[in-house]
Amino acid sequence: MHHRWRPDWRLNLLFQPKGYPMKYHKKLSSIGAALLLAATTLPAMASTPLAGRDQMFHAVAATDANAVYLYDADDNITWLRTTTGANVMTFDQANNWATLNWGGLTGWHLPTAGETYDPSYYPSTAKGVGSETAHLFYDLLGDQPAVDRFGNPQIPVRNNGPFASPDGIPALVWLSGTHATHADYAYAFSFFAGFNTELPKTALIGAMAVRDGDVLAVPEPETYAMLLGGLALLGLISRRRRS
Repeated sequence: MHHRWRPDWRLNLLFQPKGYPMKYHKKLSSIGAALLLAATTLPAMASTPLAGRDQMFHAVAATDANAVYLYDADDNITWLRTTTGANVMTFDQANNWATLNWGGLTGWHLPTAGETYDPSYYPSTAKGVGSETAHLFYDLLGDQPAVDRFGNPQIPVRNNGPFASPDGIPALVWLSGTHATHADYAYAFSFFAGFNTELPKTALIGAMAVRDGDVLAVPEPETYAMLLGGLALLGLISRRRRS
């Protein structure tokens, strides 16, 4: 199996092949530092807070105990509030879990890795560049990675936000999409390091599920007709009383 140096050095310690030339370490580490610099110097987006939806698809506060779904208006996607929590699974298992018909709705899937890639090295989706999890991490939850742009440890900020109950957000979650170069690898997002990484599909990590659009219930035409009819009746009664 071909191995590549990974930007998340904590994960790389697990997958570094023996005898990997040090000169490549230095060269790729400098590239990783440049990516981290770009990731951490981009300003946070002015984000719309997550909006909650209950099991009947009615609007509730995101922190409400009845909120089953969380709508991200910036990316126009709905997050499933339930995550795998402390349970871990392979990429294929996570994909099967995410694509279940949650709430009787189809179209659920793993979060996307983003659209901008350097196929020879690393998917440069670190700070909201098409990455749904990066947008959630930095802009919606206000999180901060445990390592700064220079690779120095810093005090991490880890807010689970409305995901805090009951499952919380896993430290690593699988992302959808085909790996740029290796069929037996898949992308993942680290809620510890704050950027995308890559892992063998057989690795055991967590998962989250998203769905395009909002699940908010839209009133049927008959509902609007009843509402207008009721308003008209109230207006008629009011006029009769005045006369």
